Amino acid sequence: MKTKVKICGLRSVRDIEIVNKYSVDYVGFVFAESKRKVSIHVAKAMIEALRKDIKAVGVFVNTLPEEINKITDYCKLDIVQLHGNETLEDCEKIKAPIWKSISVKSKADVAKIELYKNAQGILLDGLKPGSGECFKWDLAKGISDKYFTILAGGLTHGNVSKAIQEVKPQVVDVSSGVETDSIKDEEKIRGFVSKVKE
Repeated sequence: MKTKVKICGLRSVRDIEIVNKYSVDYVGFVFAESKRKVSIHVAKAMIEALRKDIKAVGVFVNTLPEEINKITDYCKLDIVQLHGNETLEDCEKIKAPIWKSISVKSKADVAKIELYKNAQGILLDGLKPGSGECFKWDLAKGISDKYFTILAGGLTHGNVSKAIQEVKPQVVDVSSGVETDSIKDEEKIRGFVSKVKE
């Protein structure tokens, strides 16, 4: 099965124009406090400019389910990605498909996947999401056999081939790895996508 690509942390229509040129499958919009945070109005305009076959993912941290549902409807998000301490009960109140993020430091962290059986995807990330730091991929071996797995954390065009070999994720998720000076870099996006699609 071909590994799909998610480019996260898009902040402008210019970013959308870049990803529209390449074999990108998902893009992420950060609604949580972050240097990549976007307003719902900016996100809506970006999603309207997005190629129709690319899915829009909203990134949230400890946002009330009712608020997530409102933003999902307004922006027309396809998927909701949760990075906080959301409970199973919170997840059940969210209307869109969910990707639940788990920060991986040990096998015990990987075991938390069991708590989110209703999630459509499990996103495995480093301890500081968005920092560009990897975790030990051997901790995630075999996960993608049982769960739809999105691998994040420190991925670049230089290490993504190895990451795919080790973890066999359904999706690889990159943000800082395709940036220069915190701005999305078209050359890096092109290089990353071509490595994944090889």
